[in-house]
Amino acid sequence: MEKDESIYIQGILRNETRTLEEIYRRFLPPLYSMLRNNHASYDDACDVFQEALVVIFHHAARPDFQLAAPFQAYLMGIGRNIWLRQLKKNSRTEVTSSPEEGYDIDADLEFQVIELEKRNLYREKFEQLGPDCRQLLQRFFDREPLQSIAADMGFTSDYVKKKNKVCKDKLIQSIQKDERFHEMSTTYRTNKTDTSAYE
Repeated sequence: MEKDESIYIQGILRNETRTLEEIYRRFLPPLYSMLRNNHASYDDACDVFQEALVVIFHHAARPDFQLAAPFQAYLMGIGRNIWLRQLKKNSRTEVTSSPEEGYDIDADLEFQVIELEKRNLYREKFEQLGPDCRQLLQRFFDREPLQSIAADMGFTSDYVKKKNKVCKDKLIQSIQKDERFHEMSTTYRTNKTDTSAYE
């Protein structure tokens, strides 16, 4: 591993424009080349690349993180895993790559990929709620005082609490009814189905 490759991690964590531009310039082409052999378009590769950077951000933000492999292998492994999961969901052919490419990722990174998918699913279902529910849930997520929310929205505090529960239940049910949620749950199963990310 090149000694200065940690600059890519720091650039992602700090959202440094120049470093991110260099990462795209250097590493998007080889990722696209790998994914193109597995039925990916250039737009697919760009989407996977962006998702891989989000996974790296969350993984590298941990205090004990160390880049233990060349950055390109690390990024390609995450990208390969993301695309493999998308192919499986679409019942398409699996990603092909030989073991010597060194693009495998560990279980912790797979968990990060799944967490990204959960967040994306949550955002999608959240946007499908009505405007009142979105506003109400967002204000509760932001921990605004109940009395303030009720006064601004012209409701009683009791009504706001009931409405929040109805909206929250509607969001959770919408997520749980989506087959993607069940695929995520069976792929990385814990002792019980985890819906805490949506609560």
